[in-house]
Amino acid sequence: MSGLEERERAVGLYFTTSMTTAQVVEHLGYPTRQCLERWLAMDSRYAGHMAKPIIPLETRRRAVELVLGGMQQKRAAKQLGAGVGAVHGWVRAYRKGGMAALQPKNRNSAQGNKPADSRRRPSAAPYEK
Repeated sequence: MSGLEERERAVGLYFTTSMTTAQVVEHLGYPTRQCLERWLAMDSRYAGHMAKPIIPLETRRRAVELVLGGMQQKRAAKQLGAGVGAVHGWVRAYRKGGMAALQPKNRNSAQGNKPADSRRRPSAAPYEK
């Protein structure tokens, strides 16, 4: 099978089943999960479903302020619409490197104030192992 055929087979399997990227890789034995995610990102059917939304610096700063002010990380996360793990990471980064450590590292960080598209994957047939 050629590289293009392998690519089409892997991407097709992802879109026609409810398999995750990890399950597709395990089922086929190729490619790596990261490679499959790159292939999916190039497919028009997956447009807007791959990247995580960039959380603005102001939200990160506010989360740190709330936690340092005595609020539990879980409550701060809920109040700001962020994940608890993200809030934990921001507080840890702030304690280690100050406000500069809260700057988004993503290459698309300049777009942080734009709303993220829906991250749901296209509907597919259920996967049975």
